[in-house]
Amino acid sequence: MRMRMRDVRRLQRAFAATMIGSLAATIAPPARAAVFCVDSEATAQAALGTARTNGQADYIKFESGVYPLASGLDYLTNQAGSDHKALILSGGFNAGCSARTGSTFLDGQEQVQPLRLAFGGADIVYIDHLTLFRGMTEANSFYGGNMQVYMYDQAGGAKLFIDSVRFLYGSAETNTAGLYVTGWGAVDVSNSLFLGNSAGQTPAVSINLNGPLHFTNNTVTGNIADAADPRPIAYAYAHGASHFWFSNNIIWGNDNASHDLYLYPEGTYDLVSNDIGSYSNVPLGGASGGNMSVDPQFDGCGFLCFDKPLKRASPLVDAGDDTPPGGLPATDPLGVPRIVGPHVDIGAYELDRLFADGFQASIF
Repeated sequence: MRMRMRDVRRLQRAFAATMIGSLAATIAPPARAAVFCVDSEATAQAALGTARTNGQADYIKFESGVYPLASGLDYLTNQAGSDHKALILSGGFNAGCSARTGSTFLDGQEQVQPLRLAFGGADIVYIDHLTLFRGMTEANSFYGGNMQVYMYDQAGGAKLFIDSVRFLYGSAETNTAGLYVTGWGAVDVSNSLFLGNSAGQTPAVSINLNGPLHFTNNTVTGNIADAADPRPIAYAYAHGASHFWFSNNIIWGNDNASHDLYLYPEGTYDLVSNDIGSYSNVPLGGASGGNMSVDPQFDGCGFLCFDKPLKRASPLVDAGDDTPPGGLPATDPLGVPRIVGPHVDIGAYELDRLFADGFQASIF
């Protein structure tokens, strides 16, 4: 854990940024970094295009607001001329991007995918405090209604970190309306909410990976398998000798679920201190334990709010693992300490905390 936090601080200093979360791998500090402040689909795509080829690490800050997307945003380093430097995409900033004060909604308008990534090398991409909203893929098109990631580098050098991201109300006629990741590399997903996504199968999330996965303190609920018969809601395929860790997650309360979490019978899976409605019957790793299947007892969060905080009486309060593989983020999505009380809560949100940095799930 000391190594992780040291590398986080080094990367943050290089970007001259305030705390934006914790990374889960060793990252060398870039010598130079370019910072962009964007406020529209056009300025965001222009920044992504520059970031792909400028020979620098890049930090793209999104101002708060709703971005109606006509085409969706692309960062495709499998194209010629890509520099494969580190990239941070971070949302919720004020005008001028001096402080995080609100929420950024990338709205696919039920027509396009909000965010598409394709890594052609040892890319390092970190995404935090964005809301991917109403994305869509049609039948026979690529998967990932709200976000699609292809990791093509078979050397396994690519790294993707997702922290405090909402995947809301995506749709896919075939497969995976929330987050779709496939390929070679390392992936960390933490503090994120998967809610209201609808697809023929695996509506919330699908991760097919040659490499390690840490899926930590996420909430996956209210997603719909839109098929005639029950289908999996979240899907994980650890290829070969890959090792996937699921820690402190809520994967519960989804509709038409054959399994809330389907684990393909290959690789190693450790499930630690999760609340899962049901998961497929595969042998688990020796670190597994402390899992339950109970009503999380979500609390309300106000008008036009999409967050899923816990009630004080929830059995998931103070029930998580404080030292999961891959570590804990520093804060929850609302900016409060990730551990408040004796132990970390299970799910994306700590209990009964103020919206400390303004990151509220309101579309206004």
